Amino acid sequence: MSDIEQSGFSEFDRWLGLARRTRELLDAAVDEGGLPAGGADYLADRTLPHLEGVQVGFLGWLRADAAGIAELRYLLGREAATRVEGPADDAERRAAAAEETIERSLAARGARPASTLRSAEPWNLAALDHARVVLAFLPKIPDEEVRYPSGRRTYADIAAPRGPAELAGRLDELERQLWRTATGRTPDPVDPGFRRAYGFFDAADRLGLRAFGRTV
Repeated sequence: MSDIEQSGFSEFDRWLGLARRTRELLDAAVDEGGLPAGGADYLADRTLPHLEGVQVGFLGWLRADAAGIAELRYLLGREAATRVEGPADDAERRAAAAEETIERSLAARGARPASTLRSAEPWNLAALDHARVVLAFLPKIPDEEVRYPSGRRTYADIAAPRGPAELAGRLDELERQLWRTATGRTPDPVDPGFRRAYGFFDAADRLGLRAFGRTV
């Protein structure tokens, strides 16, 4: 991060560098039809683990009084799939074996293993707070400062998440879009999900520059 003025907070400097590099890689994926050499590894080894840490922070942050009953049921239903028991009959064992074969095939091609649950640490919670600030800042970026490489050059229509369920959906979408790009799918600039994902890293970069008192 030699091109970034150090803030005195190494973790935040790392996040700013990650946001900038990720945005540059998404630019390249759109402009050149694919990631440059080392780009997929960066997304898989740096950006996606950071987003997984944000997800861990979300689970550690969520409390019973954070939402209404219906919303909490929805959120618990989303996480239930990560807490299933082992196969109980031959059909389930065959399904589990098929899933294991697919996971091994993905691993052989350099894909990430499935995420596992772990306890939230202080930096996971800080990363979540940072992501929430970025999502709130995103629609406030003036149109002339938007760096989206094609199509609609505005984020004014991308509202900040309203409540835990919308936040969870946006975090899932971020991971999904980055994973698609890391595995070689050329982003579609007119895809609203990709525009929201790109906008997140654009906003994170812009917010960091403003917070640290630098200009582009």
